[in-house]
Amino acid sequence: MKRVITILIASTLMLSLQAKEPLKKDFSKVYNTKKFYFSGWGAPRQGTEAEQLETLKKWADAGITDLLPGAGKESLIELIKLGSEYGIRIHAWHWMMNVGGRKECREHPEWYAVNSLGQNCRDFHPYVGYYSFLSPFSEGAREYIKKGVRETAKIEGLASVHFDYIRYVDVILGNNLQKKYPYKGGKLIQDRILPEYDFGYHPNGRRQFKEIFGVDPLHMEDRVENPAWQQFRMNAITSLVEECIEICHEEGTAASAAVFPFPQLAREYVRQDWSHWNLDYFFPMIYKKDHDGNMGWVGFATKEGVRDMKEGKHLFTGILVGHYGDNMEDFEEAIVQAHENGARGITFFTINALKDEHLAIIRKYNEKYNK
Repeated sequence: MKRVITILIASTLMLSLQAKEPLKKDFSKVYNTKKFYFSGWGAPRQGTEAEQLETLKKWADAGITDLLPGAGKESLIELIKLGSEYGIRIHAWHWMMNVGGRKECREHPEWYAVNSLGQNCRDFHPYVGYYSFLSPFSEGAREYIKKGVRETAKIEGLASVHFDYIRYVDVILGNNLQKKYPYKGGKLIQDRILPEYDFGYHPNGRRQFKEIFGVDPLHMEDRVENPAWQQFRMNAITSLVEECIEICHEEGTAASAAVFPFPQLAREYVRQDWSHWNLDYFFPMIYKKDHDGNMGWVGFATKEGVRDMKEGKHLFTGILVGHYGDNMEDFEEAIVQAHENGARGITFFTINALKDEHLAIIRKYNEKYNK
């Protein structure tokens, strides 16, 4: 009898321990009902519930399955409920390193990124006024970012917490974008790395680098091109990403991110080493016009990302609808390029930029690729 009781106690204890352990979800299996998916950044424009449902139905009928809105908690909860009516998943579009003018952050100047001139991103805003990047070398900044990710990940029914601005300030802008910004009274020409845009020189980062390599990176003659210094900074972002992924998984949701077009460009332009990340879903922003690219550029960037990703991950080619204007032939070709080069789907920026002509093309390829 004692032996039976002992076994029962042991079994009960085992079940209790198992119950406390969160079930590990295989998020790769979420995208297993279709061969190719269509999604978009954004959400229905504000209106009555009936109007929003009408918009969602129109998108779902065309083949849209996922939305990535930038919205607060209450709006996300409502969108999750509305989206479920038509099988549309909602991802929480969440800004990471770039915090704009958030008051809580501005009270902590030590949280912000620092460039090679010593300028703090709390007060120096490169390119545009809302560029206020935190530093991955600041423990306070890291905890703030992780806290925000956890709060978002707790929202029941999310498809993923979608990281954006998970990088440094643009070291280099795409060639077409450079034409839009002045520099010291003239044109911005980034044929070399300019010190104003070379970030990562937070005191903690400099100290940690010196502990390993014996030299303050600010004092290296080749600091602009030094491969160890470049990788060291990228690793700081990568480690933060991995911690945030773990938080998402602990809360039972997936982790995704908007990343730069393909791994080599991402490393060079924004010090973002995304091919080594353990994200569940990748959404590279393959905005061809920013880089003076043609339609072949869309396919090339997609293929590079798919090739360099870890096995079992999903990539969704992001295109900027406005870059195609009324050229429906090129818009259609972008979908084909994404599909033929291994993407799991395509994502439109923004979803509200899609006209009826775009939706007709999406419907056509949804039927073609998902027979």
